[in-house]
Amino acid sequence: MKILINNHLTKQKKQKIFDTFPDDKFIDGPFTQENIDTADVIIGNPPLHFQLNQPQLQVLLLNSAGSDAYCKKGILHPDTVLCNASGSYGKCLAEYTVGMMIAVAKQFGYFASLQQQQKWGSRIGGKEIWHSRVLIVGFGDIGYECAKRLRAFDCTLVGIKRRPALKPAILNELYTLDALDEQLKTADFVILALPQSDSTYHLINKERLMLMKKDAVLINVGRGSAVDTNDLVAVLQAGHLFGVALDVTEEEPLPASHPLWQINRVLLTPHIAGSFTWPSVREFFIELIITNISCLHDHKPLINTVDRTSGYRKKTVYQK
Repeated sequence: MKILINNHLTKQKKQKIFDTFPDDKFIDGPFTQENIDTADVIIGNPPLHFQLNQPQLQVLLLNSAGSDAYCKKGILHPDTVLCNASGSYGKCLAEYTVGMMIAVAKQFGYFASLQQQQKWGSRIGGKEIWHSRVLIVGFGDIGYECAKRLRAFDCTLVGIKRRPALKPAILNELYTLDALDEQLKTADFVILALPQSDSTYHLINKERLMLMKKDAVLINVGRGSAVDTNDLVAVLQAGHLFGVALDVTEEEPLPASHPLWQINRVLLTPHIAGSFTWPSVREFFIELIITNISCLHDHKPLINTVDRTSGYRKKTVYQK
């Protein structure tokens, strides 16, 4: 097979793939139309201005968990299999999520501002994660990795999935989206780990934000479009919610004039939680690529195959 590889892997990591498949021809170079026109497999995220609808392209192996841009009609040939990199980002995003839960609960942002002013301060208050009820909306790889780490805090862990599924042992409770409104009412922390799709757009709006406890904490590490930003600002300005941590927003970069910057109960980071630079991401991704190329050679189903109609993976496998 002719395999075009173009992503941020180091030379050493790429060499591991090359050595595993000595009979395949690898093109380690830039995305060009000429390279795409002859590739049987592409590893990476080719820009959409290229003509990707190619009958010879068997598989597109993305290095991102998000795949919505490639699911649009006409972008890929109907026979091309699309696979995302789900599983690669769970560990780093879970670390970020737990870190932000602690930062918001213990008001680190407030104390950091005092430090900049060289003030000791005496503010008392905050929240504990211990024995709290944590609702994870979008219980895939990220949610699973979050749950594993939050077990150490003796939390009650509740997951929300799109479709009915067997409850993993790591969770105390598992529901479908039909139960979202009821579960928002009782959660102390709400973690959003949703992909971008028509069904998740503005899933969290003013009505649902107001269903949450007045002192609840909202963390979004999925897609910014899952939260109606204008509604979030209005709810926060009305004094609802203890705090919010956002690694993603509807508009990125977030304009300097946006009111979210001025709300001291909000912690913002510029979509850095799931960077491909983290070692855990690269290690998992390498093994995923090797497994999928092997499956392709052996005519076996590939891992992380995306249903281009729904934008979701056809099957979720939790990493132990």
